[in-house]
Amino acid sequence: MSKSYFAITAGEMPDSGSISSPIDQKEALSHYSVVQKITSEKYTFLNLVKLDPKTGRRHQLRKHLASIDHPVLGDHEYGKGHISSQAKGLHLHSYSLGFTHPFTNKEIYLEAPMPKRFKKLFPETGY
Repeated sequence: MSKSYFAITAGEMPDSGSISSPIDQKEALSHYSVVQKITSEKYTFLNLVKLDPKTGRRHQLRKHLASIDHPVLGDHEYGKGHISSQAKGLHLHSYSLGFTHPFTNKEIYLEAPMPKRFKKLFPETGY
């Protein structure tokens, strides 16, 4: 199974990386890459980040991004104390899901269009 997500985060992030920190005492791994950065008066930078979780822990992506001091914009739970937690709405989007159908063995790939609020901030990404 493969999953990919997009999130908007605040602050200057490295262009790509991996976050490997346990969640609920279980191994958890997430890869990320910054698709686009823009300057922001309020946050200095806003990042459109593509996320590829390799494990599936509860709130894994939110917890992992918060652990590197770049919580998801609008994350009131894990971004507490970070200026980006004050944004309206959680800026996390489940973009794609791929899996092998259990009965037909055909590869299934689903995509959900990028939300308008993401496109408004990052119109040139092509997603």
